[in-house]
Amino acid sequence: MLKKAILLTHRYLGVVLCLLFVIWFLSGFVMMYVPFPTMKHQERLGKLPEADFRNCRVTLREAWQQTGWKSSLKTARLGMMLGRPVYRLVSQNNEHALIRADTPERIGAIDMPTATRLAQEFHPATIRHIEELTQIDQWMAGHKYQGYLPHVYRFEMTDGMYVYVAVHSGEVVQYVTQRQRILAWLGPIPHWIYPTILIRNRPIWSQVVIWVSIAGSVMSLSGILMGIIRVKRRRKAPILAISPYKKRWFRWHHYTGFVFGLFVFTWVLSGLFSMSPFGWAPSTKLTAKEAEAWSGGSPETADWKLPPSSIGSLPGFRLKEIHFQVVHGRPYYLAWEDEHRTRLLPADSLTTGSIQVLPTRPEQQALARLRPDATIREAALLTAYDDYYYSKRGEKRLPVLRVTFADPDETAYYVDLHTGQVVLRHQSATRLERWLYHGLHSFDFRWLVYRRPLWDIVVGVLMTGGLAVSVTGLVLGYRWLRRKTKNSLT
Repeated sequence: MLKKAILLTHRYLGVVLCLLFVIWFLSGFVMMYVPFPTMKHQERLGKLPEADFRNCRVTLREAWQQTGWKSSLKTARLGMMLGRPVYRLVSQNNEHALIRADTPERIGAIDMPTATRLAQEFHPATIRHIEELTQIDQWMAGHKYQGYLPHVYRFEMTDGMYVYVAVHSGEVVQYVTQRQRILAWLGPIPHWIYPTILIRNRPIWSQVVIWVSIAGSVMSLSGILMGIIRVKRRRKAPILAISPYKKRWFRWHHYTGFVFGLFVFTWVLSGLFSMSPFGWAPSTKLTAKEAEAWSGGSPETADWKLPPSSIGSLPGFRLKEIHFQVVHGRPYYLAWEDEHRTRLLPADSLTTGSIQVLPTRPEQQALARLRPDATIREAALLTAYDDYYYSKRGEKRLPVLRVTFADPDETAYYVDLHTGQVVLRHQSATRLERWLYHGLHSFDFRWLVYRRPLWDIVVGVLMTGGLAVSVTGLVLGYRWLRRKTKNSLT
């Protein structure tokens, strides 16, 4: 009875899911090289004109007063818009405001002519079509991660590019080329089950992926058990002839499943863990209490004695944008050129000068104050990636300060010494999730992921094996359904 239950579980779930598994593995090949098209911070900075803040007469406090918000300030940026400096403010309630920095004036919603100028400044091409969107479309899935509201103008250019201009911030927040859209439909969209109707309803999409992944994991595990149960070696048969099946597709499904079944199971299971089902894994960001203690204040309460116009020119540095941040109670201007070139400038004193990399000792002491309940077990300056702070393409900056505490969870904090921000927080549960998700799904083990093309070969072979298991299962499922349909008609 147990064997029959395992067999029926594998058969019926396989009939339902076999096509999806084929799609998952085919799209997985694409996703080895093609991510979902989302405009990264580095790309946005690269497109920005060089900033000129000499005419900034409005202070952050004055700009904040223009908003009339009752909630506190979350983030503040100073950039350019059509040749004039502007503040871009976001409150803790996710309210957005655009304030001119040369005159105390709040800019309302960006109109279409202004958005058109911004789009053509970003990408000088002929506009084919303009549409105002009040909810996300297929290519705005990362809007929460990127921090913009879904009210945008979408410009379709004659070269096939889509350019998105946010109504509330007056900046380009997303662009997608025709090639990126085609590859996304071959990779990330089918792989993540990511049609527009689902990504507009994130809770529903999350549950769909979770339960489909659970069903797929059960199907794979039952297949492994059936493969072991069915192992049978006939007398005088070759040593590898372990399948009792005489029919070709059954035999090949048994063999491929026997070799690659464990990988298929762990791959689908790791996809399930990517969704943090049932909220079992904590966040890798600072908690709200920790973030407040780490900063020691908020931008609207800090004493910004020096106006942005006092920054002047930074030799060898092309200033694109300024972020206002408070580190350990002290206000700073964080000047950006690109993702790897920043300067920290104290906003309460001219004597300190710009800072490229913060000293480690004060940051370590600040972390000790953040966790008075635990002692520091280890502090290290990382000049190379470790198993938890890493990037396949080398996008994350080094050096970072890693401080691990001697608490039951061995909590570790990673501080970007260029910005003074805690960029990662790991503990036992998040480390486990890192291996169960990224390790088993992407094979981004340190000894493998930086050794190309070895990583490509290993992952490619495993993916090919998983595809073979899925294709043979799809054929068997199709034949079973056709046979059942024919029998029911007769």
